[in-house]
Amino acid sequence: MLKSLSKKIAFQWIILCALLAYATYIIISQAQPAGNEGVPFLFKHFANSFPKYELMGKGIILTVLISQILLLQYYYKKNNYSPKTSLMPACFYLSILLLTKSLTVISPFFFTLLFFLIIISIDFTVGSEKLKSNVLWVGFLIAFATCFDISSIVLFFLVLATLIINQFSRIKEVGILLLGFLLLYLYFFSYYFFTNNLNEWVLTFQQLKFMGVLFSQLPHPNLTLISLICLGIIYLFLIVKFKLLSDSKVALQRNRIVTLNTRAILMIACIFISNSTYPAVLGYLFVHISIYLAMLAQEKSRLYINEWITIIILVALCL
Repeated sequence: MLKSLSKKIAFQWIILCALLAYATYIIISQAQPAGNEGVPFLFKHFANSFPKYELMGKGIILTVLISQILLLQYYYKKNNYSPKTSLMPACFYLSILLLTKSLTVISPFFFTLLFFLIIISIDFTVGSEKLKSNVLWVGFLIAFATCFDISSIVLFFLVLATLIINQFSRIKEVGILLLGFLLLYLYFFSYYFFTNNLNEWVLTFQQLKFMGVLFSQLPHPNLTLISLICLGIIYLFLIVKFKLLSDSKVALQRNRIVTLNTRAILMIACIFISNSTYPAVLGYLFVHISIYLAMLAQEKSRLYINEWITIIILVALCL
């Protein structure tokens, strides 16, 4: 059934428009930011300002969501994960956000995924001069992302891994990446220093909290454990499956799959760094799960195995 759906682009457009319309309704009617305790200063500012500027806040959330969808589709198409035009990644992504109620309570991961999608859409296989410019801007983006979610620091190591995989692991590029990261924080330091708010800014860093997943209160621990085991096994299965499938493809496509899998593994670290509790922390995996499910939908399967895997993942994310 999934394979048949992946071939019908017109039907995919109908599903995507319906999901986006419903997501827009949810954002306008119900969206609220998560708690502002233990989070970086920009997310704290967003959460504190939301009740006063609710319309603008919901406009920002909707803009971020649409940007995520466009970037996800761009990344999927650019890397040729599907031989034909497919909207399945966006359909799966919206479905997961709606099923997990991630558009009702906006957690920090929502902004992290935006910066993640921007970064992975940047070309790291260009010439030396262009690469230096790209890496500098990526450093800025990662620093900006950490101002919303401290777990975004993982994006720094994600870019390092991407540079290594693409054979650009020279010290100069790493130094430029670090320079871009530090320059933005230097700007914020200067701003708060000259406005006599430096102590308040520093205090936000002292209030940061980590590893919120370890302190999550689970109403049904046994059921949650089963769902996490299923999700972990299938997540690993998808990584291995597409790695093996890529071995028979050209070197360029193999590198793309290796890069995708490496990023999928690194994003798991965000779960343990984040201050968010379970199940919100699973949001860091939504982009990769959507890509893997979209790729899986193209494959032939006996006894509807791919459909069962998709259903198990969606159910596990909701429990």
